[in-house]
Parts: sequence; C-alpha cells; structure tokens
Amino acid sequence: MVRYLITAALPYANGPLHLGHLRSTYLPADIYTRFLRMNGEDVLFVCATDEHGTPIVVNAEKAGKTPKEIVDYYHKYDKELFERLGFSFDSFHRTSSEENARMTQHFFKRMKENGFVEERSVEQLYCEKCGRALPDRLVIGACPHCNAGNQYGDQCEKCGHVLKGSSLINPQCSACGSKPAIKTSRHYFFALHKFSGKLKEWIEKNEAFQKEVKNYVINWIESGLHDWDITRNLDWGIKVPGAENLVFYVWFDAPIGYISSTVARTKEWEKYWKDEGSRVVHFIGKDISYHHYLFWPAMLMSVEEGFVLPHAIPVRGYLNLEGKKFSKSRGWYVSVEEFLSMFPADYLRFYETMITPYTTADADFYWKDFMSRINNELVANVGNFMYRTLSLIKRSYDVPMNFGHVDENIMKRVKERSDEISGKMHAFQLKESLDSILALSSELNAYLSANEPWKKDGEEKLRILSTALYGAYSLSIMLYPFIPHASEEIWKQLGVRKLMWKDLCKTPKEAGIKEVVEVKPIFSKIDSKLIEQLEIKLRKGQI
Repeated sequence: MVRYLITAALPYANGPLHLGHLRSTYLPADIYTRFLRMNGEDVLFVCATDEHGTPIVVNAEKAGKTPKEIVDYYHKYDKELFERLGFSFDSFHRTSSEENARMTQHFFKRMKENGFVEERSVEQLYCEKCGRALPDRLVIGACPHCNAGNQYGDQCEKCGHVLKGSSLINPQCSACGSKPAIKTSRHYFFALHKFSGKLKEWIEKNEAFQKEVKNYVINWIESGLHDWDITRNLDWGIKVPGAENLVFYVWFDAPIGYISSTVARTKEWEKYWKDEGSRVVHFIGKDISYHHYLFWPAMLMSVEEGFVLPHAIPVRGYLNLEGKKFSKSRGWYVSVEEFLSMFPADYLRFYETMITPYTTADADFYWKDFMSRINNELVANVGNFMYRTLSLIKRSYDVPMNFGHVDENIMKRVKERSDEISGKMHAFQLKESLDSILALSSELNAYLSANEPWKKDGEEKLRILSTALYGAYSLSIMLYPFIPHASEEIWKQLGVRKLMWKDLCKTPKEAGIKEVVEVKPIFSKIDSKLIEQLEIKLRKGQI
C-alpha cells in the first residue's frame, strides 16, 4: 500500500512571512497534498516552525526578549497565517517540542553507536568583548570561496558554499564588530564523507529528481564531502547528551522535525517513515538543496533503523519583487499579512502558481501582472463561465430537478483533460496543470457561447445547460487543489458535499446535484487604481 508523507521546508520562527516565502515550498506542497487527498490517497502533510539557531538568539538580544518569547510569537503568527492561506497541514508542530528533542537525541545516539559521529578538537572564533563563542550568524566576514563580503559563518548567500566561521576572511563579531580571538573547543562531527558513494548512487538512480538539481548535487559530492560539525556553543537549542555547554546545530534537528511532527500527529508514524510503500516528498527552495539531498538522507542512512529515503524533493527558485530581491530593511517588501488585508488568499495561490513552473528558475511578482492574470484568466475566464452557467440555470429552473443528458464530446474532453492534469500533478508540474485547466475553461466558455441556451427551449436547452453545469463542477474539482476557497463556494452554491476527482466522470444527477441553491460571483476584478497606489507605496517603502 502506498502512503504519502508530504513536508514543506520549515519556516524559520524569526520574522514575518513575505510573498516570496510561499512560492517554492508551502503552496506547491499544499496543492500536491490536496490533489492526492482528492484521489483518496493515504497522505499526511506535516510542517513545523524551525525554532533554533543563532539568528533567533541575535534577534532576541536586539529585541530585549528571550529566544522562547520570539519563537512562541512566530509559531502562533505563522500558524494563523497559514490557516488563512488555506494550507491544510495535518500537523504544524515545533522543533523546540519534546518530541523533537527526544527524536534528535535518539538520532545522535544511534549515529554515534554506529560509528558515524566522533568528537574532535576544533579552532573556534571567540569574542572577548561579548564573552562567547561565535558560531554561524554570530560572525560575519568574506567568503573564502568567492570573496563575497558580509557573509555569515554558516553559508555563503552568493556561491552557496557551506562555511564555518573560522574560514571567513577578516571575520568580525556580528554583535559588536570586534575582531574575534581563536580558541580550541570540543565538538561532535558527522562523518558525511562515508556516505559519498551511497548518496551518489541513490541520486543518480532516482528518476523523480530534477536533472538540473541532480547535476548540481553530484558536483558537490564529486568535489568531496566534508564531515559536518553538528554541535554549537549556545544556550538555546536541543542539548547534546553528556555535554552541558553544547546544543545541536539547527540544521541537525530541523529535518528531524519532519519526523517528530509526524510523531505528534499519529502513533502509527513509522508506517509513513519506514514501510516499504511509503513515499516521502520534501518541497523545498533551491537554497536548501544541499541539506535535503546530502545531509538529511545521510542522517537517515546512518541511524540504520529502516527509514525510507525521500521519494522526491521538488525544488523551485526564488521569488523577487518587481525585479529586485525582497528586503525588509530597504522597504522592498510585501508581507503575506498585508496582502491578505487587501486580496483573497486564492488570488495569491493562483498568481504564484501561474508564475512558478517546475524549475529552479527565479520569478518576479509584479503588481500589474498580478492584476492582469487575475482579471483576464481567473475572473474573465473561470469566473465568467461559472457565473453565466449557474445564473442561466437558476433563472430557468428555480426548483430541484433531474438534469438532462450531458454532451458526450464534452464528457470525453473533460476526461482527456483530467488524465492529462493527473499526469502533470503526479510529476509536480503544478503550473502546467493549471494551464491545462484554464484551457479547458476556455473551451467550455466557447461551448456555452456557441450553443446559446438562452435562445433554446425544452430538452435541447436542458441538455446544453446540463452540459455546462457538468463543465462547471468539473472545473471546481480540478481547481480545488489550487484555489480551494473558490471551489468550496461553488459547491455551496450547488448544494453538494465536497466533490472528489472520481466525480469528474459523473453526470450532475450522479454527482448528487439537484438544483442551483444560490448564485453569486466567486471572483471580483482588481481595480487598476488600487494597483497604482500599491506600486507607489512600494517605491516609497510603505508596504
């Protein structure tokens, strides 16, 4: 039996979410999960706030708060925002939870017992002025690989290399700016190099991985994998057993959070993580490919407890804003919360899907393009067909009734499109699937206009409207993974329960539709004046 465990990369509990955070991870993961559920699959969709690491420590110090106060706030904030966006997590947990602490310490114990973790003496930067070690984001300097300046001691944002603070050129304490001293301390290392062969073979054989990502990751392996320091000198984090002054590196306990989030949801969590038929799918952005294709699978291998390796790791690129990177400090920024104060969640879900093909290429959010796609593709195409169809039926037959025969050619076309879309969805081609749905909507609009039911009577009129109704609820089924709020509104107007993918082959009568209960537009056009105002506010840094 096939079971699906779907994850979205954990949001870091250190600041508000902006529009770019949704594109590569949470939205595609939710769309895919909803599609699987509509097909009756056994699927769990888990996520959690990532609540450890030096950035949270730094942010807490600046705000005069404790790290726990910071993560408590953002866990609640993210959870509520994701619910408003319609993200259907079965478990939205936390990496600071007891479940994750126990699972992380268990992984460490097993990896150590199996000979894949060892303690070593390392040179570490230390700030005499602040009186503490400087791991990761507590130190800043130039990247030793590409010479990019202002890089933190964990990863270079320009070239992508994983770093260590002591390797930075001209390092400085990120808190006080002083030049750090070098001290020797003891840390635990994961022997990542021992898994080079297994990782390369696994990646090369997996046909579900994108070629562009496979080539990138294999180059990392062939250039030589370095053992990985999995502990840090911090007070905030999951404690390392037997080492009071150490906590686990955030990238060690964060992916384990996928498992602990499943544990928090069901006692049968092992069915999703260890059974042969399980398919674990991680949706991520391209900046964390290294961690999910190399570190995490190697960790799963190293505990030797039968964990399945990821079936697929769909990777997508970044989202920029009007041609530039999102930057809150520079005012070039649109938060999700601000967006939802002005527009329906489905508008964001629709637009970001339409500009996100299944590649690692970056894309841009443009206010004018957003307005154009909503008005011309969602409102004028889908919304127009839905409203025209239901209005015509309501005006003609304002009573429960037995709808007539459905045009066989339209039923055949819907079946062909549904098969095409299913294939694309299983291949993670979500934008391409939505393109096909919009094309079908255009065909249905053409059918309604060509047959002119408003000029017909009797059985002929009933057949045309029954066919159009079949097309309307077929579209609502196909669109549900993408814009669930709109589909649910259509079902409400039709007086039916939630429809499933199998209902695409059913006539209105077979689907349980007896009347149009109410009719109202499900979408509204965006006013160009509002968009002009938002462009001005963005240029002034007021959003």
